[in-house]
Amino acid sequence: MTQEASHPALAGIAAGLTRVTRALCVASAVLALLLPLPVLYEVLMDAVGSPPIWVFETTGYAIIMIAFAAGGYGLHTGHHFRVSLLPDRFPHLAKPLARFSAVLQVAFGLVLLVAGSKQVHIDFVQDLQSDTLLAVPQYLPQMAFPIGGLVITLQGIAHLLVPPMRRAHDARE
Repeated sequence: MTQEASHPALAGIAAGLTRVTRALCVASAVLALLLPLPVLYEVLMDAVGSPPIWVFETTGYAIIMIAFAAGGYGLHTGHHFRVSLLPDRFPHLAKPLARFSAVLQVAFGLVLLVAGSKQVHIDFVQDLQSDTLLAVPQYLPQMAFPIGGLVITLQGIAHLLVPPMRRAHDARE
């Protein structure tokens, strides 16, 4: 993705923010690669008549964490749903529209960060647990929401500083 910055310092800050979101995406990828192991364990233990009770619930929480933690870097790479009708029809509006999109990314990320943090805090204080045999403290899987909000906010700020001007993965004539 080609990005142009009016100031090299802004480009450096944007690159640093993108490195943070990439690091969380890499952590998500590692988690995704490890995810089949508990499922394999469950299959093997089920075959010998002693299935574990924890696999379904914990893998579900892991999948949620993977999706939220990788979201910010997905915005950077362009691997997300977007409509590009206006910038395609009116190329001179591409930069202002990219900045507007970045403002919306930051706003959404902040809402997710603040609301998610409040929910995590409430569930921690109330000691809310899942209604399963594991009785998982619910603030743990709900950490996915503020983490997702943080990475979306960081990538949105990076896009505000250096708006993406070319969509590398779009089809071209």
